[in-house]
Amino acid sequence: MQSAIAICNVALSTYLGAATITALEGPSPEAEACNLHYDRVRQSLLQRFPWYWAGRREVLVEETLNDRAGAWAHKYARPAHLVAIRWVNHPAAARMALEAGRSPDSLRELTATAIYSDMADAVIEYTRDETDPTLFPPAFADALAASIGAAIAMSITKDVAKKKDAEQAAALLLDQAMAMDFNERPAVEHRHVPPNLAVRGIV
Repeated sequence: MQSAIAICNVALSTYLGAATITALEGPSPEAEACNLHYDRVRQSLLQRFPWYWAGRREVLVEETLNDRAGAWAHKYARPAHLVAIRWVNHPAAARMALEAGRSPDSLRELTATAIYSDMADAVIEYTRDETDPTLFPPAFADALAASIGAAIAMSITKDVAKKKDAEQAAALLLDQAMAMDFNERPAVEHRHVPPNLAVRGIV
């Protein structure tokens, strides 16, 4: 079963040639490095792309007290597991904007706990801060492992070459994961190939 430990062990063994771990909370340098960087790198990758598998859509919950009523007509509670907003709008309006090649988002303000908007009954589409590794597609897990390898390379190996190799692998695997994710979406009229892959001739 895919787990955070398994992903970290791919980073350690494949990219760094280091000892594997049995727990993130272990006392070894490898475990300490993985424990320090795993969530940070995972969230960074989630923020970089509107992953289809991590997308969520829900009606925003309006707060009874709007402390910025002079600037915004509505105050909504920020979803608990939000890592990146894709849009705040009415779904029909968002769809029409996308079909016209425009941003589906509306004017809004985001804080640590709230979303302010002039739109009544607003709906949000966002990337969820997904923490369950069993839900990661294999391509995303591969990119995550390489990215973790790059993040911890110097603390584990002090080897600049291994760090650079892991960074290059992470960039390629992330591009591939993004292309695969995009091309699995329904009702698309073209296949998406990130520029880095197009240059390399990878489709």
